[in-house]
Amino acid sequence: MARDYTKYTLEGLGENLNKRKLVFTIVKDWAEKNKPSFEELQKAFPDEIQRGKGFVMKESEVKDPKRFNMKEPLSIKNGMHVVVSNQWGDNISNFIAAAEKLGYEISSKVKEEETVVETPGPGIDNKVNITISGRISNYMFGILGDEAYAECEKGMSYAIDDDIETIGEFVKMFYETTLEGGDGMEIFQESIDMEQFKSNCPLLSEFLDQVEEGDAGYLQFYEDILDMSMEEVNIIEDDAAITITVDDEEIVSGQSLKDFLGEIEQYVEEDDDPKAVAMVKAFWAKNGAKFDMEDRDEYTINKAENGVLLLNEWIQPKRLNDYKTRERNITVEHDNIVDFDYFFNTVDFDVSKLAFLQYGNATDFHRSAPDYVGSYLAYDTNIIRPDQNIHRDKGFTLEYEPTLKSCDFLIEG
Repeated sequence: MARDYTKYTLEGLGENLNKRKLVFTIVKDWAEKNKPSFEELQKAFPDEIQRGKGFVMKESEVKDPKRFNMKEPLSIKNGMHVVVSNQWGDNISNFIAAAEKLGYEISSKVKEEETVVETPGPGIDNKVNITISGRISNYMFGILGDEAYAECEKGMSYAIDDDIETIGEFVKMFYETTLEGGDGMEIFQESIDMEQFKSNCPLLSEFLDQVEEGDAGYLQFYEDILDMSMEEVNIIEDDAAITITVDDEEIVSGQSLKDFLGEIEQYVEEDDDPKAVAMVKAFWAKNGAKFDMEDRDEYTINKAENGVLLLNEWIQPKRLNDYKTRERNITVEHDNIVDFDYFFNTVDFDVSKLAFLQYGNATDFHRSAPDYVGSYLAYDTNIIRPDQNIHRDKGFTLEYEPTLKSCDFLIEG
C-alpha cells in the first residue's frame, strides 16, 4: 500500500512542511502581517476551504479541541485568540488555491514509498504476534472500604507529628510500606505510635505484620485493603515500539508507533471510506455492551496512514462503573517498562484490520508529552488481551480521592 509523503516548500517561510504545518504557517504569517479582526481573518480563510467543522475559530468557542491546534493559539485584533484547524487531507488543494491568491508561493514534492507491512499470500492461516514495548503506564482503580477507612482514621490520629493530617496522606504512607527498595516501612513505624496502632487497627496491623514477614506486597494491598476493580487501564503512547511477526517472520521490526501509524486522518466519514466505517460499526455491534456503547449510532473514526483505525470514544467499561465515585476513591499508577504481546490467528493478516480503542478523556487524564494511541488493541473487530512481561517498575504512585486522576474523571470528564 503506497503512502503519500508530500512535503511543501513555502517561499521565504519554510521547507519540508506537512499539510498541517503548511496551513498553520500561512495563517500565522498572514495574521501577523495584517493584524485582522476575526471577521477579516475568516474572510481570508473561510470555512468552505476546510470542508469540515471549521477553519479558524475563537479559542474560547472550541467544542472539539482535537480538531484544532490548541497548543499554538494566534493573537489577532483586540487581543482575541484564535486557533487553526488541523484537519487536512484532500482538502489541502482548496487551501493551496486560496493561499496562492493571497500571494503565497507554494511548491510540493511527492515521494511515495511502499509501507513496511508486507502480508503473506491469500488464503493462508497466519499465526500473528504483535508486541508493543516501552514505558507504558498502567492504572488501577479502587475504593477504600468501610472497615479500612475507619482504621485509617484511627491510625491517622496516632501520628507522632503533624505531617499526617489527612486520610490520603496516611493511606499513601501505609501503601509505601509494601514497596521494595525503599524506606516506607521505617518511615511508617517512626511516624506512628505503633503501640496504639497495633491495639486499635487489627486489619491494618495484621497486614503490616505480613509485609514485614515478606508474605505480602502491593498486590496483596489491593486485595486485602481495597475494593479494587479487575479492569486495568493501560496508556499506550506513540513513543512505544511495535513489532509484528506473522508466521515467525518479522514484517515490522521495533518501529515507533508514531512512525508506524504516520499522519492521522481524523474524523473519517462514510462517504470517504465506507470500508472503515463498516468495520467500526461491526466492531461496536460486537463490543458495544462491554463499554456502554450499545445505544449509540455515531462513532468517532480516525485513520492512520497505514490503514490502522483509532477509535476515540467516551467508553465506560462495565467493570469500572462501580468505581465512578469521588469519595474514598483510590488511583494507583504503575510506571512500567513492559512488553505487551498480542497473539492471535487469522486468515490473510491485513494491517488495516487493526484498531486501537481510546478513552475520550485519556489525554487530559494522563497528561504526557507523547501522543496517546490507545488502551485496547483489536483485530477484525475482536479485542485482544495481551500477555504482559514487565521488565522494570519505574515507580508506583497512589492517590486518594484525586480529581483529575480518578476513575470518574477518566470516563466521565
